[in-house]
Formats: sequence, C-alpha cells, structure tokens
Amino acid sequence: MNEDINYPESKLNGRTKLAFNWIPEKSNILLDGGCAYGYGTLFFKEKCKDIYGIDPNENFINIAKTRYPGIKFFKSGLENTPFESNFFDVIIIADVLEHVKDQLQSLSEMFRILKPNGTLILTVPHKGLFSFMDTDNYIFYLRKYLPKFYKFIYQLWKGKYPQTRPGYEDKHHHYSTKGVINMLNSSKFENNYTIVKTFKSGLFMGSITSNLDFILRQFIGNKLTSILLKPLKFLTEIDFWIPYGIFSSSLALKIIKN
Repeated sequence: MNEDINYPESKLNGRTKLAFNWIPEKSNILLDGGCAYGYGTLFFKEKCKDIYGIDPNENFINIAKTRYPGIKFFKSGLENTPFESNFFDVIIIADVLEHVKDQLQSLSEMFRILKPNGTLILTVPHKGLFSFMDTDNYIFYLRKYLPKFYKFIYQLWKGKYPQTRPGYEDKHHHYSTKGVINMLNSSKFENNYTIVKTFKSGLFMGSITSNLDFILRQFIGNKLTSILLKPLKFLTEIDFWIPYGIFSSSLALKIIKN
C-alpha cells in the first residue's frame, strides 16, 4: 500500500485554514480533536508551542506519529480523553462532532479540558441546500436499510467482509447554528461560554467534488482521481470562503469558555 496515495499530505486550506486563522495569538497548548492522520495538525505548530492530536482510528494515529514526531498523538475519542482538566488554551474540532457517538459528552469533555478563557474552534456540516449529497450517508443508509445487499456488493467489489471505520457507524449529522447552541446549552458549556465568531460558507462545489471523488476512486483508483479532480478542488476552495447564509454547506463557530 502506498501511503502517499491513500493518506496524502494537504495544503493549508478550507476548514483547516479557517481554524488556523482563528487561533488566538500567544496560545501555547493546542488540541486537534479528531486529527485523522495529522495532515492538518502539522500546520498548527506555527502558532502554538505544544500540539496534541487525538483520533479513535489507531491506523491514523500510527501514521501521524511516524510522519510528525514533533506532535503528541494519542488514540482517543472525544468523549473521554487522557488529559487533565483546564489543560488546553485552544481546542480545534474540525468536522468531527458529526462523527462521535455521544455529542453532548464530547462537548462536556472539551469543556473540562479547556482552560478558562480558552478557545474552542468548532466546524460542522451545515444544514444547507445540498446536505442530501453527503457521501458518508449513502453508505450509512445502504448499510442500515439493505444490509445483505451492502455486504454482498462490498465483498464482491473489495473481496473482503465490510468493516466500518471508527466514527462512521452512525448517520453523518448536519447542523444549524441554533442546533449547535442547543447542544452547548445541554452540555457543561451551559451558561459558561461566549460565541465570538460564526461563519457559514460553501454552497455546492464541495458536495459535487466529494461525490465525484467517491465514484471515481471505485473505478480508476486514488492517484488518477486526485489528478482529474484538481480543477474542481481549486474551485471548491474558492467556494468555501463565500458566505451563502442559510444555504451554506459549512458552519464554523469560535467559542470562548467563560
């Protein structure tokens, strides 16, 4: 297996760049929650002295540890972490909350380990115009409503029994600003936070690109797909920074713990 193809490096763009831009000056200790294999975490070292990353996928964490030895990576979900209370100046949860098993417990745990006056940068899929084009949910619904057919197709195509990655067992949620606020108010953040920034952006380019990426990889592989989709990924990056209001596909909030 070629790791460079299956686990590619990435430029500082999209939600990672937004989170990077929102990191307060003079922050020392940062957590990238749900860091995958660390392709975005490495950029945060430019702004903070001590960087930590957690992810429940052991394979991802092993790759991250090998690639970026200057960052402290741990296998962990968001619901229960190995850190002391009031430990981090900044926590980044970039398109991860929709994957966790217990969203309220995850937010409460982030509250516990975030310092008073610390910053939580949260990005989630927004309930926008093209939410129905979520490739993660295609598989979820197929697995839920046609499990035998799903197993048959998977085994026929991949030649092995289907296994679900950590964080992809359930439906991939999409949120409104009100919905995120309701979750914060139902967690330990209740009456102990201030939202200082919100940003809704992106319309359809991300959805179109992810759908084409999903389809093409099944037929022509990762390398050729990446080459063919470069122009669309360029347009997706432009689209990400355009605020479309209620029609947006992405929602970001910068939250201060009181």
